[in-house]
Amino acid sequence: MGAACLPAVGSYLAAVVVLALLAAAAGGADSSVAGMARVGAVAWLAAHHVPLTIDGALLGVLPLLPTLLLGALVARGAAGVAMRSGIHQPADAGRVAGVIAATHGILGALLALAATPATVTADPAQAAVGCALLAGAAAGLGLARPCGLLPAVLRRAPDWVRPGLGAGLWGLAVLLTAGFATVLIALVVSAPQVVRMWGPDAGSAFGLSVLSLGYLPNAAIAGLSWLAGPGLSIGALSVSPVAVHAGPVPAVPLLAALPQGGVQPWWGVGLAVPLLVGAAVGRRCAAVGSDLLQRLRALGIAAVVLALGSAVLGALAGGRLGAAAFDPVNIPSGPLAGALLAATLLAGCAVTLLSSPGMPPEPSPSPECSPSPEPSTPDGTDSDDAGSDDTGSDDAVPAGEGRAG
Repeated sequence: MGAACLPAVGSYLAAVVVLALLAAAAGGADSSVAGMARVGAVAWLAAHHVPLTIDGALLGVLPLLPTLLLGALVARGAAGVAMRSGIHQPADAGRVAGVIAATHGILGALLALAATPATVTADPAQAAVGCALLAGAAAGLGLARPCGLLPAVLRRAPDWVRPGLGAGLWGLAVLLTAGFATVLIALVVSAPQVVRMWGPDAGSAFGLSVLSLGYLPNAAIAGLSWLAGPGLSIGALSVSPVAVHAGPVPAVPLLAALPQGGVQPWWGVGLAVPLLVGAAVGRRCAAVGSDLLQRLRALGIAAVVLALGSAVLGALAGGRLGAAAFDPVNIPSGPLAGALLAATLLAGCAVTLLSSPGMPPEPSPSPECSPSPEPSTPDGTDSDDAGSDDTGSDDAVPAGEGRAG
């Protein structure tokens, strides 16, 4: 219960403090303790990725940075209680994760029922399920290492499953890094527009900067979708490496990275990034063993993991944004998963087929079969020779002299 309540209460208080600073910087009307507590409840639910309805408009596209920070806090707390309490069994990890998930689910339902402002509503059942799922998944990740969850799950799996999982997660991390780098490059190119979107005063610039920082993981996933080909859309605006349809965007500095002009010829270079990452994933799978079928199976596992992970991330990064010109924010998760699956299989199979099979390591001789070195005497002579000399010296006793003893 302590591991469950501490991250929940700590994240709620952190949300209240951050929103109080934002309200003070922007000169908010309701800066009382009760008002900040209600707004903090809204931010806590948003951090758990619970959709909100604000003045009748649905807000489903929520920032992922608070979600990641909250998940890291819950995972660290779960791992800490496992280490302190000596919990090492997978069944015990399930109980700990269940308590943490139930605590967050109950708190989410209570906040949705009684603690949000009058203009903001959230479905209590949806809040309970969403908060419980996020907290339970984060706790499971934190308990995976101390409780050996992955070896327990893969105990009876073939040898090529675990390398395939590792290669797929590695490829997804590399692609997200490439998407993040794409967004940063676009922001640097659009620096004058970013400055204009910051607003006329310091308070507006601070608030918009915090908002942009919160949505930075969403932008990285959108950058990945752009590199893969499907692109993204915000209302009437749609952007991909092969087509751009202009449209209005919210006045957020992060969105200055979106192009509004025509397609540039060099954008096609970005489509090579998923192929290069797929080739690197195939190279990692080629090191699984000398059997070609085993390496192709590992590549298939890696491609499926990469595709499913990108689909989940694409679904989390988008959502409804009211009912105006900016609705919806869509990162097509299905086409994104299909494009990455095809790129990984195509480039990975080429690398796997062209790679030379690794030579199996030579078996080292066992201690029973290896000849033991002959012991030697301090003067460098062999023990057999020394023994024969000693025997000869014992036998060659001078006549008439007896042996002592």
